[in-house]
Amino acid sequence: MDDGRPPVGSKLPSTAALRRRLPPNTHSPHTTPAPAAARRTKAKKSIPYLQAQVVHYKPRISVLDKELTTVSYHGLVNFLLLLLSATLIRLAIENYLKYGILVSIPGSSVSWPDWLATLAGLLSVVASFLAAYTIEKSAAPATRLQNTEGGTDAMATDPALVGVPLEERHTLLLHLANLGFVLVTPACITYFAIFQPALGTLVMLFACITFLKLYSLAATNFDLRRAYRLNDTRLDSDPWRFSSIERGRLVVSPAQRGLVERHSDSDLSTDADNEPATGSQALRHIPPFKTRSSFSLNARALAEALVEGDDCIDAKADALPRPQLRLRQRSVSAASETSRLIAAASGEAAHSDGEAAHSDGKAASSHDRGLPRSPQAEKKAETEEKAARYQILYSVAYPDNVTVKNFGYFWLAPTLCYQPSYPLLPGPIRKSFLAKRVAELVIIGLTMYVLIQQYAVPTLVGSVQAIDKRDGFWLSERVLKLSVISATVWFLGFYAVFHAGLNALAEVLRFADRAFYLDWWNSVDLAAYWREWNLPIHYFCKRHIMMPLVSAPLSLPVNVGVMFTFLVSAIMHELLFGIPTHCLRGYSFVGMMMQIPLIQLTQWLVRWRGPESGLGNAVFWISFCIVGQPLGVVQYYYTWVKNNP
Repeated sequence: MDDGRPPVGSKLPSTAALRRRLPPNTHSPHTTPAPAAARRTKAKKSIPYLQAQVVHYKPRISVLDKELTTVSYHGLVNFLLLLLSATLIRLAIENYLKYGILVSIPGSSVSWPDWLATLAGLLSVVASFLAAYTIEKSAAPATRLQNTEGGTDAMATDPALVGVPLEERHTLLLHLANLGFVLVTPACITYFAIFQPALGTLVMLFACITFLKLYSLAATNFDLRRAYRLNDTRLDSDPWRFSSIERGRLVVSPAQRGLVERHSDSDLSTDADNEPATGSQALRHIPPFKTRSSFSLNARALAEALVEGDDCIDAKADALPRPQLRLRQRSVSAASETSRLIAAASGEAAHSDGEAAHSDGKAASSHDRGLPRSPQAEKKAETEEKAARYQILYSVAYPDNVTVKNFGYFWLAPTLCYQPSYPLLPGPIRKSFLAKRVAELVIIGLTMYVLIQQYAVPTLVGSVQAIDKRDGFWLSERVLKLSVISATVWFLGFYAVFHAGLNALAEVLRFADRAFYLDWWNSVDLAAYWREWNLPIHYFCKRHIMMPLVSAPLSLPVNVGVMFTFLVSAIMHELLFGIPTHCLRGYSFVGMMMQIPLIQLTQWLVRWRGPESGLGNAVFWISFCIVGQPLGVVQYYYTWVKNNP
């Protein structure tokens, strides 16, 4: 019987013979397979005509081509940073060998009269804040009395409620006088009594910020008083949305009367000669305003009112994550409460309110335990957040917000737009976060002081000599040399103010909305830069300048609103830089107004070459940091030196 084994005493075949008998792609049972690298090596050695192999076999692009978006420039960026560091170290050594140590103790060269004048200027600003509170406190009882005694019957018979009552005009005049005081008094003290430009800039900066805050305080409470007199508790039935100014009167124009009629159950009564409807006729048929522009009480649709690109800025700011996860829980619950209040006020879905509360509580409890929410719950929460964002609903109603505590919180808060209430972070102050921000403020402040004293001042002294000798090449060299220091100081100042300073202040006050800036360094044109680099100013200009101008009852063109916004900004820049340096030559004013043609230029470059070309971004850097800022500093320093020999 043959069992497959060789007979006893027979000679066994060799390993080579067994390997020859194996089929292809199989291995001998007595040997291990060769490694893959060895097999590849043998295969390469067997390639024919090695020096005639194909190298270029498909179309490819260069690594530095703009179409290749996957390449990393990390190593090149590291080299450029090292090269920049080496250049700065060389400049530091050259500066030390040429000038020695120029840094002195901060404040050692300031005289006592300057310190006293600075204190007087700051106290005048505090006095204006107390005056604003007194004006609002005196205006609130008259408004409350009118609402209590008149009620809805008074609204139906008094057409003056749509306009501005006499008491409100007196309040507005007092606010205007106070706003003039908060600018004129510190400006006079700075211009005539403060010699040191740094102290003067501090006083004027404090005055300008308080001016903007007090304007927002007066304007917001003006709208809240109007809604309070009209019994508009939901803040969505503003009659000014359908009004216009005709012959010096605030009326509902005939062009808007049909819009009101389409939303009303009964037609508005009109005269035979098509005379404009009075306020009492239009007030009873004002439809609620459900769109996003309910952000402003007297605004029309944003698509008609805002400059192109402004809604994109809002979307970028709204997409920023929250400072803490607990804030999301708080905002979601607040949004749920808001939606329930809106549904209860309109009489819709009253029977499902209990079920919604139960589901909201269940979702919130599961989220508090750290469990992931379902996609339906996430979508519902997002919808409720949007509903809460687009509705004017505060946790403090007018006139309960007219208190020293409420106004004082706004005065200290890192915002220029007044609200009766703000979103707040729960929990205690994060001491480590606050300590980091304060340390950054101190370190960056000292660094800026050293850079200015050791590097900027000698360059500015040389620029004065270049201007006196009318040497254009020397002056250009001074400006370009100063651009490195001015850009560095400006970047450090931006980080110190908008990141370290405002975040530290927000942490102390538990202020939740900390979107103080966006990625302005990636701006493709100047318009995007001016919207993104300073969001508190952007929101103020949008809410209190742009929207009231382009909305009813004024309804001015958008270009007029843009021009007026830049005009106000130019005046504020001139006050902020011209008065402390005793140089009211209009340098800052002209520089700000020149931003309008530069915006048109950068936008044309973006349309011509596309946003990926970077031309608009390059024009922004050249016009703002390389030429604009250092040239303005040279002009102001030259004038200050000549006025104070």
